[in-house]
Amino acid sequence: MKKVMAGLMMVAGVGGICLAAETPAAPAPAPVAKTWVDAITLKGDFRYRYETINDDSKKNADKETYTRERDRIRARLAAEAKVNDKLKAGIGFSTGQSDPISGNQSLGDGAAKKEMRLDLGYVDYSFIGDATANEIHAIGGKMKNPFITMNDDLMWDGDMNPEGLALKSQFGSEFVTAYGNAGYMWIQERDSKDPAQLLAGQGALKFQFKPEVALTVGVSYYGFQNLQGYDVIDWEGKNNAYGNSTKNGKISGGVTNKVWASEFTPVVYFASLDLWIAGVPVSIFGQELSNTDADTLDQGHLYGVSLGKAKNIGTFECGYSYTELQKDATVGMWTDSDRWGGGTDGKGHKVYAKYQVMKNLQLGAAYFKDDKGIAKGGTDYDRLQLDLVAAF
Repeated sequence: MKKVMAGLMMVAGVGGICLAAETPAAPAPAPVAKTWVDAITLKGDFRYRYETINDDSKKNADKETYTRERDRIRARLAAEAKVNDKLKAGIGFSTGQSDPISGNQSLGDGAAKKEMRLDLGYVDYSFIGDATANEIHAIGGKMKNPFITMNDDLMWDGDMNPEGLALKSQFGSEFVTAYGNAGYMWIQERDSKDPAQLLAGQGALKFQFKPEVALTVGVSYYGFQNLQGYDVIDWEGKNNAYGNSTKNGKISGGVTNKVWASEFTPVVYFASLDLWIAGVPVSIFGQELSNTDADTLDQGHLYGVSLGKAKNIGTFECGYSYTELQKDATVGMWTDSDRWGGGTDGKGHKVYAKYQVMKNLQLGAAYFKDDKGIAKGGTDYDRLQLDLVAAF
């Protein structure tokens, strides 16, 4: 009897062990659902600028050359949302009224409120995208410039955000990466007349010879459509051709409209050598431009160098560039707005320096020594800019 009871107790004990072993573990905590805050990246910057300009082509009421002084601000705010693994959407606002190539707003209008306008509005769909150098994605709307550009680029002002459709791609290995970019951009819708558009393509190769040495070479084609013979496009409505050659058009409101005298199909060859020398990043870059649709005054040249990178606290950056952009080399309304006052038909030198004061706070200075209106001999144009930039 004792043996039987002992056997039953053993079976019961084994069963208890088995039951304990088969008891399901406590369920894992449910994943925290992502909110809209997790999907959105917010960024922006504010720049305060003091500027002086000596422009010998302009005179005061006494017909004397004068120095213009002004303080200016630029404020920008943008948000980008990751809709899903393939799709992103972005929206951004900037000061600068409707100027397509500047966010600057001059102070001194009786402390009047400053405007913020839509500067970005786009969707970005990724067909292919991973952590390597392989991706293809399409962008639609008002977007950041989809093309590879140089410092002080011959074609583009840094604040220019084109509108339309773009395709960006890159494929590569540790040694070489190939880039292919294309754009179908709207310039002006003209109702019953042909619209002004830009069809563009760009190809480039980047060779990474070693971690400290890289060479990028490429070519860009910009085919502007339906500009010759049409009224020049000026965001201020002042009949400004921004350096390009014009002819007289129709008389409207007692004013003779200016029309473009040429079409524009600039082809741009570019190269950039990036390397480290004595622990300092150095970039040597250049561009050559030729407008294949113009008969004369159709060339552009840019050469420059930069030393250092103002990124970490206490770091410096400085650089120099020389630029020449003949009268009909490209469409003047989208080129750099600082050198010789913007547009084409100028040449000159730029030196600049930056210092990273603290995280997200930078001091900068730039000086331009230019000739303006070089097709007719040129006049002196000097410009000094002192900047304080806070970014987040």
